[in-house]
Amino acid sequence: MSPAHPQIPVLELSGAPSQLGEGHGEQQRDRIREYSERLLEWQLRESVLPASEQTLWEKWAPQVSHNERFAPHLVAEMRGIARGAGVPFERIFLLNSTLDLVSFCYLEMGVNFGCTSFAVSREPGTERTLVGQTYDMPELHQDYLVILRIKPQQGPRQLLFSFAGVIGAGGLNEAGIGLAINFLSCRDVGLGRLHSCVVREVLAGSNLAEAVGAPVMPPRAGGAHYLVGDDSGNLVSIETTGKQFQVVYPEGNAIGHTNHYLAASLKDREYIRPQAIGSSLARYAALHRYLRETGDQLNLSRLQELTRSHTSFPRSICAHGSDQEATGFRSRTLAAMVHVLNDRTLHITSGCACQNEYAAVNL
Repeated sequence: MSPAHPQIPVLELSGAPSQLGEGHGEQQRDRIREYSERLLEWQLRESVLPASEQTLWEKWAPQVSHNERFAPHLVAEMRGIARGAGVPFERIFLLNSTLDLVSFCYLEMGVNFGCTSFAVSREPGTERTLVGQTYDMPELHQDYLVILRIKPQQGPRQLLFSFAGVIGAGGLNEAGIGLAINFLSCRDVGLGRLHSCVVREVLAGSNLAEAVGAPVMPPRAGGAHYLVGDDSGNLVSIETTGKQFQVVYPEGNAIGHTNHYLAASLKDREYIRPQAIGSSLARYAALHRYLRETGDQLNLSRLQELTRSHTSFPRSICAHGSDQEATGFRSRTLAAMVHVLNDRTLHITSGCACQNEYAAVNL
């Protein structure tokens, strides 16, 4: 285990929310400036509705006050990132809204988002709890991966996978809580808490009860699946739309998810994306079979092997993008990761797991 990663920058952040943000912004100034520019360009290019930066922000600006009401410390951290990086706050807020913007009104952009999450309650031989996923997005995001090691003024220390300028996309904390997420596309989107804010609220929990409250509290800006676990082997799978949620518990030792709703009660709220649903269904079939057939042999090594699966290549668990997608914008696995909750350690690749080695980073 190491405090560093050979390919992904690890940021050491501590203090009040504004200090966390300013440290993040200062350490990643050039990457944040470049990322915010490239991402905005992509968002405007891919939008099915004509938009400029001004009209996009006018549409999205009401989300700021809503998130300040529910998570003022996290919006303060975003403002700190903006100051530290010398980037307008509006662009930092848009960076932190990437998944939510897709849900809100630019629906066809969702073809580019697909992740596969999984968790094992008890690893054979060690009794450790494992929570992980592949993180699949357009390849333009690849250049901006970061790991955040956060020591807030209040609450548990956190180790987060994220992107330059983004407050969090998944991770674990010193209380033994771990989180993986999947993008889900729903119709009841609107004003609500951002994905990135929910991630941080989960990992601010000192126990499972505190952690699982964050995803289920409406309203949310968009849909997602939150796979939450603790180091005692308890796992909770939470599917959300903007206003509804459904909880599922593993029937055996493992559970997994892709990018379509499984709960019958939420199906009428799902927005099915024609170019994305096939990949999600195929990845779920491969995932479900692997978890079932591997059974009591599901350990860290076997989960890392799962992240290299090429069933339905190139739209597979280890995603490589389609030839029909433009170069630079192909949806591919940016990182594969497994959180070992009992060790407070993140095992993660930079890029596809079939081409890159895992490295361990500890809290």
